[in-house]
Amino acid sequence: MSLLNGEVVNRRWLVIGGIAAILAIVGGAYVGRNLLFDDSIARGRAADKPQTSVVVFHETISDVSLRYPGNWTRRSSTEDDVALVAVAPDQATSVLLRVSVTGLQDITLKTLPIVRKYTDPLVTADRTVKFLAPPQAVTLGGLPGYRYRYTYQGTAGAHDHYFLFKRGRMIALVFQATPASRFSRAEAQFQRLAGTFDGEAPR
Repeated sequence: MSLLNGEVVNRRWLVIGGIAAILAIVGGAYVGRNLLFDDSIARGRAADKPQTSVVVFHETISDVSLRYPGNWTRRSSTEDDVALVAVAPDQATSVLLRVSVTGLQDITLKTLPIVRKYTDPLVTADRTVKFLAPPQAVTLGGLPGYRYRYTYQGTAGAHDHYFLFKRGRMIALVFQATPASRFSRAEAQFQRLAGTFDGEAPR
């Protein structure tokens, strides 16, 4: 599944877009289900500079940041809650960052288990998903959440997928490898990129 194939993307990211149907129970806002990418810059943020070695992306609404390679191509989405899509030059690996309103306030490591009833169905809504490891409680960039690693549509692709929580919002951070066989090679890079995530972005 390529992030550049609109028809397949729409089906795949349905899992992430499904946050609306589930989190509406706790007062979540509507989240669209379709992602259509083009070459413009998403949500009016300053253009990235691909000639630099590292791009620092700052999502201003939730005030989080992520660093990604400067030679990755920034894409945009028609959905307001998709803050970032960046694709590697070979188009085999990519990252998506989405921010959604949940209505869940002050999630901590102690209260984190309650969100599994929302995050598990977001992943398993795609019945082709096969877990590479059990869901893992994590703290990433100072934010509590869960990490899911799974393949989808057989060998089509694999995700290293984080759900992180901050002041009534959920930050979904999704690293994608296509096909799934590339995941083992890409996972170390995904971990390095995830390690740059900052839940309290510097100003």
